[in-house]
Amino acid sequence: MLRTTLALLALVLATGLNGQSTPTWTSSFDQNVNWQKVTSLGNYIVQTDAGLFGIDTESGNILWQDNEFGRVEEAAFAELENSPFAKIETPKGLYIINSFDGSRLFNSFDHGFRKVQNHFVLYRSNTIIVAGKSDLGPNTVLSIDIASGDVLWTSEGDVGKLVTVIELTDQDLLGVTLLKNVRMKSRSGEIVWSNENSAEAKQIEKLGAFGDLLKKAAETAAEGMEINLDFSLHPSGDAFVIGVEQQQESSFGSSGSTTINYTTEYRAYDVHSGELLWEKPIEAKGQLGHMTWVGEDLLVLPFGTQNSRINLHRMGDGAGLWGKKGRGVSIKGGIYDYTATDSGMLVITTRNDKHFLNYLDTSSGALTFDKAIKVQGDVGYTITTDHGIAYVTAEEMNIVNISTGELLWDKDLKTDYRLVAQDREILYAFDTKAETVKAINLATGSIEMEGNHPLDFQEKEYPQYMELRENGIFLGADQNFALYSYDGSLKYHSYFPSPREVGWKRALLFANTIYAGYYAAASSMAAGAFNQAASQQGMDTVEGQVFSEIGNAYNEMSQSAGSAASMAFKAAQRRFKATSEARDYVVVLTKADDGITLLKIDKDSGESNSNIPLGKNRKPNYAIDLVAGEVFLEVDPKTVRRFIIK
Repeated sequence: MLRTTLALLALVLATGLNGQSTPTWTSSFDQNVNWQKVTSLGNYIVQTDAGLFGIDTESGNILWQDNEFGRVEEAAFAELENSPFAKIETPKGLYIINSFDGSRLFNSFDHGFRKVQNHFVLYRSNTIIVAGKSDLGPNTVLSIDIASGDVLWTSEGDVGKLVTVIELTDQDLLGVTLLKNVRMKSRSGEIVWSNENSAEAKQIEKLGAFGDLLKKAAETAAEGMEINLDFSLHPSGDAFVIGVEQQQESSFGSSGSTTINYTTEYRAYDVHSGELLWEKPIEAKGQLGHMTWVGEDLLVLPFGTQNSRINLHRMGDGAGLWGKKGRGVSIKGGIYDYTATDSGMLVITTRNDKHFLNYLDTSSGALTFDKAIKVQGDVGYTITTDHGIAYVTAEEMNIVNISTGELLWDKDLKTDYRLVAQDREILYAFDTKAETVKAINLATGSIEMEGNHPLDFQEKEYPQYMELRENGIFLGADQNFALYSYDGSLKYHSYFPSPREVGWKRALLFANTIYAGYYAAASSMAAGAFNQAASQQGMDTVEGQVFSEIGNAYNEMSQSAGSAASMAFKAAQRRFKATSEARDYVVVLTKADDGITLLKIDKDSGESNSNIPLGKNRKPNYAIDLVAGEVFLEVDPKTVRRFIIK
């Protein structure tokens, strides 16, 4: 039972004396409120001793209620990434629900699952695949229609331990198990082909009953093990490659100390038949790194602990094409990233916590730098310029000439890749040594502007992020905020003392994480909005490119016939629009005489223009939605109030 009081006057009197916000509604529950949260798509969820509630944020009314979840801990509720669904783990089993209407798509107990091992949300086919151990067999796979919640099909017999599911087309899935690859029809479960995925698996299949024992032994050994796997479809669409990381422990010496050695194996398969294309797999020492295509051939970039071997492999037979006897080209460290250019790629490696840059000519397989360039900190940002590739690490920045390996500047600019922002040919960076902003002209490679006033953030804080605004360069942390004009003058520095209590910071940090996902377009689904934003930002900006890429990636979901996908898409569009509009302010927690206060800080002025008093509770129960600008506060054990950040 829920009782709601709408504070209609709050819409008119949203800011009273000192800009204090008043609640727009107050909702009372019959049982104690244990926890509450806002999902990435804006669903407001409240859990009480009576069950789980979906609450309409505008009115405070119940959208849905499920009494089954009266004893669910907050940690047992988790969103399924990039979807409108959540999973809930209970003593009875695992549930998958739609956060918009509370409908149950799956209940492991009702479907006879003793243990759910994997689940996959597939938008091209509008289904959810669930795999685990059930009453039907030791390894069962079940497909659920997202729109209706109906079971489309259930696997027959023991299908083996499912590792991952990949959507090959709108109608076909590729299921990868420990020993087999299976292509099937998405909506019917009809098997197109099923083949052993290695020569060893083929041998096991021939051993009959003994082979069955070996299969069970392999599955037992893999129980609870994280299997690292990578998939890549050949440019022709007629073949695919799967890379699987393998590890082997070895003990030595009287102390019995253990080391772990990694090897990654790559196998190629025919898309139409599932047959192996290479007689032997490609073996690369090191952990699973990257694989990409150079023309028709496969380029493998492993992550070795000391050195790695880069190699280009002929697609026809997997033979190595680079290095002595086709064994590849040695490079210092493990490859964790690369930046492609027209003639090759800047390869970024690490070894013993040190980081290096080298350039790979993909036409010849040669590393062109005489010596790898050692850099401080991990590389998090690169961009191609007229003078080479500009790179920014967690500690420094420079521009490297890809032909010679020479650095443009004699001294690196001390900065952090989280503290750079680009506007066409100008890259703005916060100089962590000079503690001020600088502007780098990427066309000339010169520093065109330097801030005239160093920052001195209080409470030993340091800038955590940068944003380019119409009237200046904004820098923010938890309690400190600053704005430089584009001529380098400091317009303001504002500081708000922290509340210190960890409980208060937790919900705000969580809200900031969700907001950052939308702001960076990393977890958004609004394809139309993103493509529009890309054209507005300009494709020559990093932001515009990211918007476009994410928009294209999720465009298929927006066209899905399923109601759940449609709901998610529309909600994401609304929230992206709200995110864009909410960029004019930040929210900060601070300590006031009467307790903890949530302040809205204008980014252009650094001033607080409204506040929400949150009380003095050392263990607060509240949820913040920074995308929509809402705060949901428990004011007593059974009562929640909604405030708008005005």
